[in-house]
Amino acid sequence: MNLSQTAKLLGAMAAFDRRTVGDMDVAAWQSVLADVAFDDALLAVREWYADQTDWMMPAHVRRATERMQRERERAARATGWAPGQAGVPKDQAMPEITGPVDESVLTRPVRELLASMGVHLREGSREALMPRTVAWEREHQAYLRVRDGEPNPNYKPAQQWCNSTCRPESPCGDPQHWWQAD
Repeated sequence: MNLSQTAKLLGAMAAFDRRTVGDMDVAAWQSVLADVAFDDALLAVREWYADQTDWMMPAHVRRATERMQRERERAARATGWAPGQAGVPKDQAMPEITGPVDESVLTRPVRELLASMGVHLREGSREALMPRTVAWEREHQAYLRVRDGEPNPNYKPAQQWCNSTCRPESPCGDPQHWWQAD
């Protein structure tokens, strides 16, 4: 669960037991329940308050969601379905992709799906695929240049003084030589 889901979960609990929920509560619960699925946790809250009057704690949520997961796995084994592929018999299960893929192992529908996905992705454009990441990296590089005192490589001054001694405070004598435009 992420922080907003944890806040929603605590809000659901507050509806039952009138607890107050603050930012620290959300952060503390999320640190314990980060790996728990939100839908399972919400179901655990409903089941808990259906027959309990005590306050629910993170350990209760974790125990209930682990029980739900065990029940799902037991049901999947009993039905003969492939894990994570409900309704698919084990002998027809799709292989799990865990690393580089040898395309000869993939079935024709999987190859067609991968090919169709490739059509929609712009090839070679990292900025098109991850615009926020690229923009953040660009901003970070600009920050590092400022922090380290590097001059901006894109800066082109609009005006330059005609020589080292010609400045507005000490002009060279010619009123038109205070500066020259590029």
